[in-house]
Amino acid sequence: MQAPQNNPNASPTSAPKLAWTQTLKVYLEPASLRMLSLGFSAGLPLLLVLGTLSFWLREAGIDRTTIGFLSWVGLAYGFKWVWSPLVDRMPIPWLTRTLGRRRSWLLASQAVIMVALVSMAMTDPQQSLAPVVWCAIAVAFGSATQDIALDAFRIESADTEHQAALAATYQTGYRLAMIWAGAGTLWIAARAEVPIAAASAGLQYQHGAWKFAYLVMAASMLIGMFTVIFTKEPISRELLTENADIEASRNLFIEFGIPLWGLLLAPIFPAVILIGMNWLFFFSVMLLQNGLVPFFFALMSITLYYGLMRVTIKFNLRVPIPAFSARFFAWIESAFFKPIADFVRRYRKQAIIILALIATYRISDVVMGIMANPFYVDMGFSKDEVAAVTKVYGVAMTLVGAFVGGVLSLRMGVMRVLMLGAILSAASNLLFAWLSTRGHDVTALVWVVSADNLAGGIASSAFIAYLSSLTNVQYSATQYALFSSMMLLLPKFVAGFSGKYVDAFGYADFFTSTALLGVPVLILVALASRTKTR
Repeated sequence: MQAPQNNPNASPTSAPKLAWTQTLKVYLEPASLRMLSLGFSAGLPLLLVLGTLSFWLREAGIDRTTIGFLSWVGLAYGFKWVWSPLVDRMPIPWLTRTLGRRRSWLLASQAVIMVALVSMAMTDPQQSLAPVVWCAIAVAFGSATQDIALDAFRIESADTEHQAALAATYQTGYRLAMIWAGAGTLWIAARAEVPIAAASAGLQYQHGAWKFAYLVMAASMLIGMFTVIFTKEPISRELLTENADIEASRNLFIEFGIPLWGLLLAPIFPAVILIGMNWLFFFSVMLLQNGLVPFFFALMSITLYYGLMRVTIKFNLRVPIPAFSARFFAWIESAFFKPIADFVRRYRKQAIIILALIATYRISDVVMGIMANPFYVDMGFSKDEVAAVTKVYGVAMTLVGAFVGGVLSLRMGVMRVLMLGAILSAASNLLFAWLSTRGHDVTALVWVVSADNLAGGIASSAFIAYLSSLTNVQYSATQYALFSSMMLLLPKFVAGFSGKYVDAFGYADFFTSTALLGVPVLILVALASRTKTR
């Protein structure tokens, strides 16, 4: 594959006319095969801190409401845009010189994931839940950091026409890892229970079984680590050009000072880091306790803040700074502000529609997925049944869906497949509402899970290709991290209340409600299809 080019006129709606043989050969190219194993490394941690962990916690006797709130661990993926500029620009001592920018961050984040999984395995949530939560946060942070570097690695490994194929092979590796992290963990834990049960008859929960399973999962991260070590660094933008831009900004800041709007915007980043996942929760509590008062003050504050920003930009107000700090501010501008400004400049008012679509596209399946494993436990399905059906047959259908989505994107265009995926993803949740009335019916579980995962594979493949088409290769890591963060932020927050909703209304109403959440997405896809990338 050739190195990607920054084509300002590229459009995700255009479908290149390729022969079927050419289309299929794309999946055998080195870059596609490389993404298979790296996708495995990316997909492994997700279920271990969300789906599989929720099964473990439910079996350990943790209540559904707590499990729902613990899904907010996944909000680490929603805030990864905050530190994505550091991954995009900051070198890691010695490691970056040895491996390169992308591979050094990939290897470092994979090491964090492995260590955190080992620590999680050594703790028992039935005895103390807090250590498990902290370990899960560390896994999620390492996994989100790996995603930042890997998304940039993928985008820089191929041109625009091949991004759908890379997305499909990435999804294949990702889903294979989910089979292993889901079915594999449950299968290993079930097998490890046998000698323990012989020694302690009647004991339903054994921490030792889960401990062994999670240690095996930690060792599985070696697949991604070896791939990073033995692969080559992709062709990236020239560092000389990057340094020249920073030097030009430094000279400008020394002579005229830095823009006042930059100083006003800068506190947002540490505020997001410090407040993180808690501000939405605290705001929700305040809103419930005090009515619309906090909403009114928040709206007034945002309005005044926006007005002040507009004034400083319109009159180009600047603040003098010491010469020794000019390079630091120039680096901050290059790492944080320019990637966001580039996106706004290219899409202007259309950016609102694009960002709204990104923020809501996955909401139906993400919110539903948090309660899936507690649902299986409460319906009486065993570990082996869940492993065989949901983590093997289901994920196999996701692989088929990812392949079909990649091929259809090349043949029909990304936006048409994006609409198809949105319809199927929302509609498949209604099948779970029907399943909740069937009781312990393994055959029905097979059909429902297979249909749901086929829809999810088609939607995910097209959506990744769409996000990739929106990025400027000059800021690939930062911009893609922003998009993929927004993709999960709202759904993960809403999903935190899923356990409380199920306790109040039951599974059937819950699954029906998650299907309805996908209706506005259809409107946004239709509007976004009229928006051309620049």
